[in-house]
Amino acid sequence: MNQRDGSRFWIAPAIWAAVITVLLTAGLARLSWPFVDLYNNFYKATSMSWRQTLGYAFGGGLEYRPLLIIGVKLAHQLVGLRVWFYQALVVLQFAAILAALLWIFQPVSRKRAVAASIALACVVGLHTSRVLFMFAPLNAHAFGVVLLLAAIALALSPSSGVTDWLFLPLTLFALLLLESGGLIVAVTLVLWRMKARGATGRAVLATLLATAVYLAVRFGLGVQEATSTYTETGLGFDDVSAARLAEIFGSAPWLLWVYNVVASILTVAASEPRAGKYLFVQSLLHGHVPLWMYVHVVSSVVTTGLVVYAWSTSRIADARDRLIAAAGLTVVILGSALGFLYTRDRIALSAGIGYAMLVYVAVGAVLEGRPEGRPLPNQVAVLRRGPGRVLATAAVALITVGWVIRTGECYLQLRDAAWENYQEWTTRYEALGGYTRPQTDVLSMLRTGALAHVPDDPRRDPAWTYTLFEREYERIPD
Repeated sequence: MNQRDGSRFWIAPAIWAAVITVLLTAGLARLSWPFVDLYNNFYKATSMSWRQTLGYAFGGGLEYRPLLIIGVKLAHQLVGLRVWFYQALVVLQFAAILAALLWIFQPVSRKRAVAASIALACVVGLHTSRVLFMFAPLNAHAFGVVLLLAAIALALSPSSGVTDWLFLPLTLFALLLLESGGLIVAVTLVLWRMKARGATGRAVLATLLATAVYLAVRFGLGVQEATSTYTETGLGFDDVSAARLAEIFGSAPWLLWVYNVVASILTVAASEPRAGKYLFVQSLLHGHVPLWMYVHVVSSVVTTGLVVYAWSTSRIADARDRLIAAAGLTVVILGSALGFLYTRDRIALSAGIGYAMLVYVAVGAVLEGRPEGRPLPNQVAVLRRGPGRVLATAAVALITVGWVIRTGECYLQLRDAAWENYQEWTTRYEALGGYTRPQTDVLSMLRTGALAHVPDDPRRDPAWTYTLFEREYERIPD
């Protein structure tokens, strides 16, 4: 196949990405403002001067995110409380993530197009990706993923003096935005060791200089806080408070750290545990496992098994595939390590992106098969078609169904989130401290905007949607 013949195969996954984006945009349009985190951020942005904001941003402690704090104030001054702008920004970031992954994959055959489409569905369907549609009012998690994928794309591209030094502002911006920015440093070093075209010595130098600047700013201006247990987190079958965690792991906090990191890896690889809690196991013990939970766990476990099978039986001959897999594995491991103090589904967002990269390479390898030995001159390589490959191909079909179902579930999760946001401003408003917080003009305008439209009550959705998909509410019988 020549390059021109293969150049058109990106179209199918691009259309799939566009369909997903349109579907989820329709769901996102129904969301109003959330309450607690959003108002806290807007209150700080409006109550502090720029001088106070800069001091607060760069003088932060454990969660050091100065650019996020500055960005919220800047957005409020430029855009105000126009919810459509923040929603549009979420959509643009989501579309940029899918587009960046598609560019990294660059499918050049029908089988590769299928692999890319499955990987994109994996990104959307993973429960760790639901944070991509949060806005409070900005979404630093989504922007951090965009920057990470931009760095990987640069590392896979031909090198130039300009692109090499782009790693400096890219890395520094990511580090000052969110802790996950450190993944760029690790991925760049890994791809440099593997001799990726764009991960040159100058690119590595630029990345390390950015890291040095970040460390100087953080340790020079920030408040240093040492802690082994940060907040409530899932442990076993329940959430455990920070005080109780300190009692349990006070003499060996590293055991909690290991538990949290392993939980973050498993939540991506097996959809269990969820936020540190083994809900599937708990449901098995209680004798009732909902269908949607089987869909989650089976689709993830089979997908992970396929990745392991592909790596153990296939020779990943394509150099770009090896680079994508190396970057993906690095992001999975170190992205999971970000949650060592406490675990949440959203913390494993980056790990889920890396997982999708591994899925692309694995599915592509399984569909293309492995040559049976070296062909002699004038002979064509014969692909292995043993029972293992037949089962692996069947597994591809199974996970395709599973991830398409989970992609549709994301739309329903947005319906649930719209109702949840509305409840925060109505029935839960007093319990969340709405009347005890400073009664500012911003609070009044936010509440007025949130109550302007009543979202559909998801509790009256068809019963089958509560069987096949994970929902956040109990259904009201007809």
